[in-house]
Amino acid sequence: MKTNLLLLDTKKNMENLIFSGFNLSNQLHRKLKIVYVMDFNWIGGSGFVDPTASSIDANIRVAEKALRKDFEEAESEMRHAIGKYLESNPQNIHYEVSVVEDSRMTIVNDTIQEDGDVLLLMSNYNSYSGLTTGTINYPNIIDKVSCPVLILPDDAPSVSLNSLLYATAFHPEDFKAMRHLKEIASGAENRELTVFHNLETTAFEDILKWTGFKTMTKESVDGIRLHFAHTREKNVREGLKKYLEDEDPDVVVILKEEKGFFEDLFSSSETHYVVTHFNRPVLIYHEKNLKK
Repeated sequence: MKTNLLLLDTKKNMENLIFSGFNLSNQLHRKLKIVYVMDFNWIGGSGFVDPTASSIDANIRVAEKALRKDFEEAESEMRHAIGKYLESNPQNIHYEVSVVEDSRMTIVNDTIQEDGDVLLLMSNYNSYSGLTTGTINYPNIIDKVSCPVLILPDDAPSVSLNSLLYATAFHPEDFKAMRHLKEIASGAENRELTVFHNLETTAFEDILKWTGFKTMTKESVDGIRLHFAHTREKNVREGLKKYLEDEDPDVVVILKEEKGFFEDLFSSSETHYVVTHFNRPVLIYHEKNLKK
C-alpha cells in the first residue's frame, strides 16, 4: 500500500504538520500513518546529551521529564488536531494514529516492510535542541532510511507536489529518482518538473554535459511537463539560493549522493541548516537506495 509516514517527536507545531500530512495524502491518494515516537532507552543513554555539556545527568532528567509529559499528552492532542482538520476538510483517505515508545528507525523499517511504497514525512525542527540550551544531540536518520524523505517546514499547514524543482549533479540514478517522483506526484494536478543544475564554469565540456543531460531527461521521463534551469554560481548551494530568489517551487528535490556535489551540502552536520534555510519542503532521495 502506498503510505505517507509522518513521524512526530514533539508537540511543537504538531497541528500544522498533521494538516500538511493530510493535505499531501489527500492530494496524492496515499494512506497516512501518523506516529508519535519516542525512544526513552536512547534518551537515558550516552548519545542523548553532548558529552561536553556540564551537569549531564541533570540535563537528561530535565529533558526526559519534559519529553515524557509530551509523550503522555500526544495521542489526545493528535486526535484533536485530526478532528479539527476533518471538520473543515471532509475526506475519506485511510489514516492511522499511534503513540509508540521505540526508535525511529524501527518504525520506518517496519512500515516499509508492511507497506512497501513509503514516503517518510519529517519536520525540519530539531526537536531536542532547545530543551537544554542546545546540549541535546538530535539523531539524524535521513541518511539511514531506505525510502525517500520529505522534510516539511513545521510552520506551514499545507504542502503540495504540483511544482517540483529537481537539483542534479549528473548521476545515472537521477532518472530513477525523477521517474519515482513522477509516480509519487501522480495525484497532483498540473504537475511540472524543473530540472536544475548549477554550472560552476562555462567550459565547453560542462555545457556539453548539461545539454546531453537535458536530452536524456526528455527521453527518460515522460508524463509530466518538463522545464530546465541553470545558474552560474560558485557552488550548488549558492545556485539554489539564487534560483529561489525569483522562483517558488512547491518542493526542492535532491539526490543525496554517496560522493559528489551534495555530499558536503547534505552531510549530517549540514542537513538541518539546508532544510531550514530554504524554508520549503525538501524531498531527499538516496543514491545508494536507487542502485538496488
